[in-house]
Amino acid sequence: MSVKKTADGLVLREVPIGESDKLLTVLTSDGQITLMAKGARSMKSKLLPICRLFTYANFEYYEKGGYCWASGGSVNDSFFGIGSDITGFALASYILQLAAEITGEGVEADEILRMTLNTLYAIEKKLRPYEQIKAVYEWFAVNISGFSPDLSVCSVCEKKQDGEMWLDVMNGCLICAECQSKRSGGSVPLPDTDAYETRNILVPIDPSALAAMRYVQSAPMARVFSFSLTTKEALASFARAAETYVINHLERSFDTLDFYRTVKE
Repeated sequence: MSVKKTADGLVLREVPIGESDKLLTVLTSDGQITLMAKGARSMKSKLLPICRLFTYANFEYYEKGGYCWASGGSVNDSFFGIGSDITGFALASYILQLAAEITGEGVEADEILRMTLNTLYAIEKKLRPYEQIKAVYEWFAVNISGFSPDLSVCSVCEKKQDGEMWLDVMNGCLICAECQSKRSGGSVPLPDTDAYETRNILVPIDPSALAAMRYVQSAPMARVFSFSLTTKEALASFARAAETYVINHLERSFDTLDFYRTVKE
């Protein structure tokens, strides 16, 4: 006899199977689980409400034949409002794809689940500009995955600077404007790689953007969206640095990110 299990989880991915079934990737506090949802695409199915993208639900399931089968459950939050705005929908889709990338089966994911839910709520309620919400989640993904940059001091002169800086993306550190000028010989561009054959990807950082990056790196999760960037230039710098950093360290792009870029313009 199959033992029934329950788990609270967020639907990260849904794939149609056959005429009416779905294959779900669900993020729980204990990591990803893959659920077969028989008949979940039918309007008459009791599984229909819980087997939709963005839905956070309590799933009832059992194991049989090497698979986990959804048998019932109830919706905790559907984030219904996300679907009313194409840009918000595109951003939320990217957030889920990024969450799927940094989690796995059987790997504790309580913080990632909570942050992903908080981010979907921020998108649904438009708590901050979309570019800020996106960048905060990207920096969170970087930090939780263990490859966050050292934002404390200039990596060359080892002095804390609050002015314009450069983010050395692949080496995960900062370079102040003065040291960068000396390093590049003024107007002479840097070579494509450094002495360790690491690509040189340098992103200029606005002082306000740097302050925001430092804040996100240390803020408690409940307060991570609680700041404002007062100029378009600062927001653009914050967002550009986050996207460049996460994409290069994960060494991949995302089709949902391409979709978001298209619809936000």
